[in-house]
Amino acid sequence: ARKEVSLGTRAVGLVPFRASTLLRGSDSSDDKPEKGSTSGSAGDGTCVLATGDRPTVVYLAGTNSANARAGSGTILPKLCYSSVHLSSNPSSADDEEEDQGTGGPNAGGAGRESLTVTVAAPFHSSLLVSSAASGGSGNGSDQKDSSLTYPLCVADESTLRLGIIDDIQKLHVTTHKLGMTPRRVAYHEAGRVICVGAIDGNSSSAKGGDGGIMQGESNMGNCVRFFDDTTLEEVDRLDLDPFEMILSMVSATLTVGQGEASAGEGDGSKRRVSRPYIIIGTAYAYPDEDEPTKGRVLLIQCGGGGSGDGNAAGDDTPMVDAAAEGGSMPSALNRTVRIASELIMKGGVYSICPFYDGSILVTENSKTRYCRVVDGSLKMVGSGHHGHTLSLCVQSLMPPHSGSGPATSDDERSQIAIVGDLMRSIAVVQYFPKYKALEEVARDYNTQWTTATEMLTENVYLVAENWCNFVILKRNPKAAAEEVRCRLETVGEFNAGEMAN
Repeated sequence: ARKEVSLGTRAVGLVPFRASTLLRGSDSSDDKPEKGSTSGSAGDGTCVLATGDRPTVVYLAGTNSANARAGSGTILPKLCYSSVHLSSNPSSADDEEEDQGTGGPNAGGAGRESLTVTVAAPFHSSLLVSSAASGGSGNGSDQKDSSLTYPLCVADESTLRLGIIDDIQKLHVTTHKLGMTPRRVAYHEAGRVICVGAIDGNSSSAKGGDGGIMQGESNMGNCVRFFDDTTLEEVDRLDLDPFEMILSMVSATLTVGQGEASAGEGDGSKRRVSRPYIIIGTAYAYPDEDEPTKGRVLLIQCGGGGSGDGNAAGDDTPMVDAAAEGGSMPSALNRTVRIASELIMKGGVYSICPFYDGSILVTENSKTRYCRVVDGSLKMVGSGHHGHTLSLCVQSLMPPHSGSGPATSDDERSQIAIVGDLMRSIAVVQYFPKYKALEEVARDYNTQWTTATEMLTENVYLVAENWCNFVILKRNPKAAAEEVRCRLETVGEFNAGEMAN
């Protein structure tokens, strides 16, 4: 099979070298060794360094498994690509990060710099290898492994570097069989649960009446399953109504206020409290409707078990988090999941995003709604924004679990978000707390079938469309002309070759 990988914009040179530790760290085996054991010595192997502005090591994994060494079984080697980065720690060498979910010791993101390689050659020095090994943990195993390490000599226009490529450390993957098709996934840190919205293909019924399943029809029922983030033990399951589909799911912290004062006016903000929720958007996909005319936004809380219902929808007492109290997290057996509030919508809820001051933005068919929790119930504020063909996605710069306080004049100027339309690219909307209005302030007037959007900064946005392209748009809010302020300028285009969704 043919595989193409983009390696930057400069000319690429191929430099073969031998690196046994690289292959030993990245080798994958069909066998599953016991915990704490290894799959055996991989031996020496040849890798290829592709030079350029994105230097990459190309190597073959899966050829040194136990089955391959014994001459039995099917050998399915895999061609892997790993980008080489420059470590900012002088005591450590160049490290690399595999493109398929694995990384080196410093794969967390800190201490990395981009590296440009014009020419490269294999290089070996016992002094360099021994010094690099002694800079690590200093145990005997590191000293022994360092004898099998083969460094590289790389250079760009101004610098010559001698370094060692660190081992690739495999990401440990645990598989849990759902038995149904997953549709949306979200991680709820406060409750330490993984929320999976799934389609249960075995769900069928013969209900009648309004909203039920008519005789002879089957329903691919949607449900939300909650799993412990450590043991993957199922905590709870929430079954949705017949014909109800999960369209969006997010974990966010919302501000629960009392009355109209909770909008950030007066001293009502003193009575507000922030609570973490799992927010789910759904739509009722009836067979006789081309576009959904009904949907729901569900606020779900997950916490420790206890006697009685407690913490009802209108109760302002937050659910007690055992971890926050200094105790141990409750087990999956005594954790509870419940619907704290629900909001009936007049269409499908395609996207949800956290917004400023503990609120959320919800896209409902062609509309964008501003919602917040008041008196324990989720409510829409204002009339929202209209004028889209289909509001497919919405994004803001607000982190999902940031603290929220009363809105200030600075917050009012920055309360913006982007809304991706199915056919009309994106629009920038701004919420004005004083008037409780959500208005459009800028738009991209090019026709683009949007599949995904992201706010890079307050005025720079990334759009993915169905022709496998990425488009970068820029807003100029300080322009003198109104025509320039309300128009998004295209400042970058990139063909990815694959559709992003």
